[in-house]
Amino acid sequence: MKPSFALITLLMIFTSAIGVSAQWSHLLHKTYAQRFDDINKVYVQTVSNRDSASAFAYLGSMKKFAAEHGDRELEMEADLLKAYYLTYWYPALNHQITPLLELLITRASDLKSVPLRARSYKVLGDYYWAGMKNYELGFETFIRQEGLLNRVDTDVLPDKAYHLANIAHAYHNFSDYKQALSLFRQILTLKFNPDMHAGHNSALYSIGVIYRQQGSLDSSDHYFKRILRKESAGNFQLWEAIARGGLGENAYLRGHHREALPLLQANIDEAVRQQDWGLAAESLIIQANIFLIEKAFEKSEQLALRARRYLNNTYPDRYKHFQDLYPIFVKIYAASGKPDLAAVYLDSALVARDSITNKYNAKLMLRAHQKIELQEHRAAMDKAESDKKLKTTERNLSLLLVLIVAGGSWYVYATQRKRHQQEQHLKELEIRQKEQELEDAALQLNEFARNISEKSRQIEVLESRQGPDAEALTLLRASTILTQEDWDYFKKLFGKVHGDYLHRLRKKFPDLTQGEIRFIALAKLGLGYQEMSATLGISSHAVRTTKYRLLKKIDVPDDRSLEELVMEI
Repeated sequence: MKPSFALITLLMIFTSAIGVSAQWSHLLHKTYAQRFDDINKVYVQTVSNRDSASAFAYLGSMKKFAAEHGDRELEMEADLLKAYYLTYWYPALNHQITPLLELLITRASDLKSVPLRARSYKVLGDYYWAGMKNYELGFETFIRQEGLLNRVDTDVLPDKAYHLANIAHAYHNFSDYKQALSLFRQILTLKFNPDMHAGHNSALYSIGVIYRQQGSLDSSDHYFKRILRKESAGNFQLWEAIARGGLGENAYLRGHHREALPLLQANIDEAVRQQDWGLAAESLIIQANIFLIEKAFEKSEQLALRARRYLNNTYPDRYKHFQDLYPIFVKIYAASGKPDLAAVYLDSALVARDSITNKYNAKLMLRAHQKIELQEHRAAMDKAESDKKLKTTERNLSLLLVLIVAGGSWYVYATQRKRHQQEQHLKELEIRQKEQELEDAALQLNEFARNISEKSRQIEVLESRQGPDAEALTLLRASTILTQEDWDYFKKLFGKVHGDYLHRLRKKFPDLTQGEIRFIALAKLGLGYQEMSATLGISSHAVRTTKYRLLKKIDVPDDRSLEELVMEI
């Protein structure tokens, strides 16, 4: 009996599910250190697949499996590998790569996974450096990564040496020897260095090269010799040859040519065996120079031609050695009586040297511009972050305020209402007090005017009688005349009732005398000539004279009276 189609389909689905499970189950719920070797194999398999659709499907199955089994770190591992794949094959997709990596860094931080976060920083830093040629942004990312590397050891991050070496080489690339040496020395303290290209021997060699560049050949020899002492496990045959090559170059720089030649040859032989043509060419160029100095032109030419052939077979970065190789050809052909050929190589040597110099200077200039741009970007980011924090704080405070208001709204309302009533009551009291003061001042001013009028009438009565009492009349007149003290008191009352009338008067007519001002003030109260005469202590005729002068001084129109003008000021 043949199985049904449905049964066959179920069996295929079940078999596929088992296959997927078996494919990723060995990575499930493990630390990065535990799945280090296996995850590296996944990286190699994925990146070597040029078909992006196939590669992404492969990573998609990994991510789906991790999500179904609740392994968030393995899920993010698939995203990190996808980002790395994009930087490797599609570096122009900046709008996809950087957001993906920045999101991964944030998610790794939330998950408190330092290894995943540090490795995400490395991929992002390498992308800025090599993919976008933004060295300053690359350095900023590496600095952040370095801060994380200081928090873990190789038990947690087995390839820590690789990460430190990557940052160190970036500093070395810009001749920042101090920072590079510090990082390479950190590698020497690690207890596990799995990668021969970034492990203990590599750090020793890099330190030796830096000391040579600084002119400290003895210190450089020291670190090359440490490699020969087999301090670290690994491919010793390769590193022994590299270290001997380093010692050979140092001997050449000291002028010890016989000592240098076998050391350099050991490096050349192993480099050729490893097919590292660039490394072999470096030592060949030095050997060619030694034989040139010793005037063995034929041997020097053979070595130089071999070096050129090796350089033509290696990656472009090795072309920087042409600035050392071409001058050898110039000297060989000049000494051999071939000036035309020497001239050709001289031009090439100058071009090679200028090209290297210009590229380095252009890189320095580019980084300087990038530093300025990054500072401006940081300032903008800091402001945005500050605004974000401010908004978050405002939001939290608003929520807290709502809770406080909700919990004590009645209390606040009652307190505000009571305060409002008290304030209103105080305002009413102040208004009533001012009104009372104004009313009292007006009464006192009216009483002042009434008193003057009353005394003026008494004076008239006494003057009209037969045989007036001269002494009484004198006393009455004296009590009526305004003293300075009376005038000051009068002005105070007058100001309360009529505001800044006297100030406006002086401002409008600055040439008025004190007597004229007093005349106008009394006129404002409605006093007549006789009352003014008694108050000012002058005759009625003098009062009229004062009025006449005032009319001329303030230029009162013919159709207006002085009293009308006084009332309008």
